[in-house]
Amino acid sequence: MTSQAEAPAETGAQYTSVLPGDRVVARTHGAVLVVDAPAVGASAEVAALSTALAAQGDPAPALRAAPGPPFAVVTGSGSSVHALLRGAPDTLADRALTVAVFESATAAEPRLVLRAEAEFVERVAPLPRGAVVTVTVGPPPPPGPVCGPTALHLLRGSVPGAGAVLWSDDSLRPQGEVETDVFAADAPTNEEPTGASPLFAATEYDVEVPAEGAAPAAGPLVEGRRCAFGHLNAPRAGYCTRCGALVDRRAPLETGPRPPLGLLVADDGSAFVVENDMLIGRDPVDQVSRRGGRSFDGAGRLHPVVLQDRTGALSRAHLELRIDGWQLLAVDVGSANGTWVRPPGAVAPLRLPVGRPVPLATGSDIHLGGRILQLQDVATA
Repeated sequence: MTSQAEAPAETGAQYTSVLPGDRVVARTHGAVLVVDAPAVGASAEVAALSTALAAQGDPAPALRAAPGPPFAVVTGSGSSVHALLRGAPDTLADRALTVAVFESATAAEPRLVLRAEAEFVERVAPLPRGAVVTVTVGPPPPPGPVCGPTALHLLRGSVPGAGAVLWSDDSLRPQGEVETDVFAADAPTNEEPTGASPLFAATEYDVEVPAEGAAPAAGPLVEGRRCAFGHLNAPRAGYCTRCGALVDRRAPLETGPRPPLGLLVADDGSAFVVENDMLIGRDPVDQVSRRGGRSFDGAGRLHPVVLQDRTGALSRAHLELRIDGWQLLAVDVGSANGTWVRPPGAVAPLRLPVGRPVPLATGSDIHLGGRILQLQDVATA
C-alpha cells in the first residue's frame, strides 16, 4: 500500500489523521475509506471500493453492490457529513464500524454516533464549525491526541490503521473558556510544539543506554530470576527486558536491585527510563516538591517529567506512574481533560478513572492532553 503524508500548514485547511492499527484506511476520490479487513493482503478489496467511488454521479449504488468486508465511506462538506456504511451480521457494538461527530478536538464524548449495520445504509448528519469526525472499527476514541500542529495527515493512498480522524484548524480553537487544570492559577501554555508525529515516526531516542557490563542502578530490592547474562527479571518473565535473552523460569528466585522497567517514549522521540515513580505534566515540579520528592508509598523517589503541549489540554500535574514491585501502575491525578490508555492489541483507548491505579502493560499507548506516550521494553526500544 502507498500513501502520502505531510504536516498541516495552512489555516482553515481540512486534515485526515490516521489512528494506529492493522485495518485499512484510505483517502481516495475526495472521501475517507475505512475497511474492516487486515491491511496486509486487502489490496483487491480496496481497489474494488475505490473503483466504485470513482463512478460518475452518486457512488452509493456501486458501493451497495460491491462485495467484500465491512466498510465506511465518509465525506464532509461545510455543514454536513455524509456516510455510506456496510457492516456484517451479528457484529458486536465494540467491533462495529462507527462514525462519530465531536464538537471539537478537545471534546471527550461525541455528540452523534452512527454505526454500520448488516445492510448497506446511507446517513447524513449536521457538521458544526470546528467539529471533528472519527471513523473507527469499534468505539470512537477522543480525537485530541491526533489533532494539532504536530500531526501528520493522509493526502491520498491507503495505510494500515484503526480508523481516521477528520479535523480542521477550527477544531483546535477553544469553544469559549476552557479549563485546563485543577489548580486555580493555571492557564494554557504557549510553548512551541515538541513533537514531529503522534504516530511514533521517530526512531532515535534522546536517552542514555548504559554500556554492556555496567553496574545496574541500585533500585529497591526485589525477588526475580536472572537471564544467562545475569540480569534480574520479574519472576514470571520469559525473556530478559534488558538484553532479550531467555529466562529459565525453573531457576531459583534471587534477591537484587530492581532494574528499570522500561522506557517511556514520547511522540517526539524523547524517552524516559522507568526506574522510579514519575509525575507527568507540563509543570509537575511544584507538586513533586510538595511531596518531598517521595513516591506514593514514601519508600522511593518521585521524578517530575515535563512535557510541552501547545493545545493547552495537558494539566500541570496530569499522570502519575507508580511502581509496585515489578508492576507499573498508571494514575490520573485529577487532570482537567482526562487520560486514555490503549493496551497492546486494543482497538480504542480507555479513559483512566481519576485517582485509581490501573496496571500498565508494555506496548501500551498513553494519550494525555495533546501528547502520546508509549511504554516500551528496554531491550526493544
